[in-house]
Amino acid sequence: MIKIRDSIVENLNNKFLTYLNSCWKDHQTAMGMIRDILMYMDRVYVGPHNLDGVYKMGMTVFCDLVVRYPIIREHLQKTLLDMVRRERRGEVISRSQIRDACQMFVQLGAGSLRVYLEDFEQPFLEQSREFYRTESENFLAENTSASLYIKKVEQRIEEEVRRAHHHLDPSTEPKIVVVLEEELISRHMETIVGMEDSGLTYMLTHDHFSDIAAMYGVLSRVEEGPKIMSNYISLYLREQGRNTVRDTGSSTPQQHIQDLLQLRDRANELLTRALNNQTIFRNQINSDFEYFVNLNPRSPEFLSLFIDEKLKRGTKGMADQDVDAIFDKCIVLFRYLQEKDLFEGYYKKHLAKRLLLSKSQSDDQEKIMISKLMAECGAVYTSKLEGMFKDMAVSKTLMDEFNAVLSSGNRNLNLDLCVRVLTTGLWPTQATNSNEALPEEADTAFKVYKNFYLSKHNGRKINLQTNMGYAELSAVFYGRPNADINTPQISSVTDSHIHSFLIHGSSSSNQVTSQSSQQTPISGLPGSPGAPKTLDPPNLISTSSRPNVRKYFLQVSTYQMIILMKFNRRNRYSFIELASETNIPERELKRSLMALALGRCSQRILCKEPKTRDIESTDVFYVNDLFVSKHIKVRVQSITVKESEPERQETRTKVDENRRYVIEATIVRVMKARKTLSHGQLVVEVIEQLKSRFVPTPVMIKQRIESLIEREFLARLEDDRRVYKYLA
Repeated sequence: MIKIRDSIVENLNNKFLTYLNSCWKDHQTAMGMIRDILMYMDRVYVGPHNLDGVYKMGMTVFCDLVVRYPIIREHLQKTLLDMVRRERRGEVISRSQIRDACQMFVQLGAGSLRVYLEDFEQPFLEQSREFYRTESENFLAENTSASLYIKKVEQRIEEEVRRAHHHLDPSTEPKIVVVLEEELISRHMETIVGMEDSGLTYMLTHDHFSDIAAMYGVLSRVEEGPKIMSNYISLYLREQGRNTVRDTGSSTPQQHIQDLLQLRDRANELLTRALNNQTIFRNQINSDFEYFVNLNPRSPEFLSLFIDEKLKRGTKGMADQDVDAIFDKCIVLFRYLQEKDLFEGYYKKHLAKRLLLSKSQSDDQEKIMISKLMAECGAVYTSKLEGMFKDMAVSKTLMDEFNAVLSSGNRNLNLDLCVRVLTTGLWPTQATNSNEALPEEADTAFKVYKNFYLSKHNGRKINLQTNMGYAELSAVFYGRPNADINTPQISSVTDSHIHSFLIHGSSSSNQVTSQSSQQTPISGLPGSPGAPKTLDPPNLISTSSRPNVRKYFLQVSTYQMIILMKFNRRNRYSFIELASETNIPERELKRSLMALALGRCSQRILCKEPKTRDIESTDVFYVNDLFVSKHIKVRVQSITVKESEPERQETRTKVDENRRYVIEATIVRVMKARKTLSHGQLVVEVIEQLKSRFVPTPVMIKQRIESLIEREFLARLEDDRRVYKYLA
């Protein structure tokens, strides 16, 4: 064995690895033959006496006297590591020599990896750590591209895995990968992700999803990698969200929600295409959206307005699956709202207008949206919305019965009437007693319907509400001929034109509130009567004998109908006179007159003096006797006024009032179950139970607790004033 060792030492600089491997193979062959000769000894003596066998002893001798001989051991280690270093730098080496040397180390351990670990693996890992630490620092110093660095890391990991798989012991592969992850990723991931012109923020801004996916693939190898990426994504999304929220002043509610939906679509694309839809990113994105969606206190209102627009006309011509996709996206934003009860208030208000003014494009779509809200918040949340649809169906049945009664009695109301009877408490419209002076025909028709309704529902009360009614009128203009019938002109009307205008009601639809003796009232509103049965007045001059006579059907609100019918009696009215004779609330009177006198030129049925853009109490109104339209049916659009601050405050006040009851009910429910609770525990439990609808503040909860104590539902413990007890 000494002779073999000396010969190897002599060949240190002359094909060292080849000669060492040759000596090793010869030694294995010789020891195999000796083992076969001494097989009987191994069986009957070595085994029973717990001694090493002949072959194992031969391996130990070769290891101790040859391979671990200091000169040979040092040179072997240096040679192998140098070959690995050269290969990492791109040089071509004899990979089989590395593989043979590693196999020799493993076999010399005789069942243990001790020799392999001490003589090769540990030095190999230390050298690798040094090499990649230096390389990564140099690369980042010379390059400022995160994408290039990520590709370099992927390349290096792939190379090392391949090298370990083909040349080294399988146990080395995970260890060398850990070294690369620590030196190439963990030490530099903050730098990589935060690179100004190529890092994660840059990739997000330019939608470089493939680069983000590559970055995630690399950083997900280390524990803190996804968290760092999540933090940067959060910073980016919150900045984008804040910018969107800040731009609400220059955009419509529909555009505001559309911008949020587009941002959410980008976030979804990021999740699916780049981040493998991982939970850490999904939860963070949801948290970010909840943060900036609720920065705008009007988000519940805006979302309701967006859905309102879609249900009225925004889904026309779209496939059912596309409509369903839009609703699903709206539900995603709905989940982020912390004030879901406020959204409910606005949604009820907008739904009421769609139903009562026949603005909804599809009842099926309405019900689909309600079913999605029910799936999110439960049946209690949507019970009133479903009740509103039930009222519409009941109202239709009642109108069919009413018309049948009229037909059987050969009674003619001289107009088509459509009444919607609404259940008290379901509808957001304010229950008020109607004091408006209806035209005689409409008033008579309503009284007939009222008698019919009360005859079917003894003990109930029914009140008329005209604020959301509408009508279709037959109007005849006798004014001077217009040179261009395609362009309406406005001109003054003098007292000589007393008979220049004649209106007769053709159809009417009004709101009524129905009350039973057992519940508080409110209900009933307008509907679309369909094709009107126009009834010209008996004294109407034939239009065929008057070439300048123009006859139109005017589609107006109930308030506008009341105003226009006044001009059958007089040609001119001041604002004060109209207010006095019609009893229409001043705000609604101004809105109606603005639509009739200051609206679109093609809809200006009236003129006013003076010709200003505002309506004052001293203004005078008269018929626009030169009114001309290209259409037989003229729809007078009401002046659309954005919800004013008082109206928004009214909605908010109603929601806040309802919240007080909800908080108190929750407190009582919790205390009834727990009997005694400290203040802090009670606040936490109440917030937990209510967070699906809204998040009450501790101050609100404390106020309701004090109110319950005053009414003797709760009491404080005498020995600890911070603990409450339930009073049965």
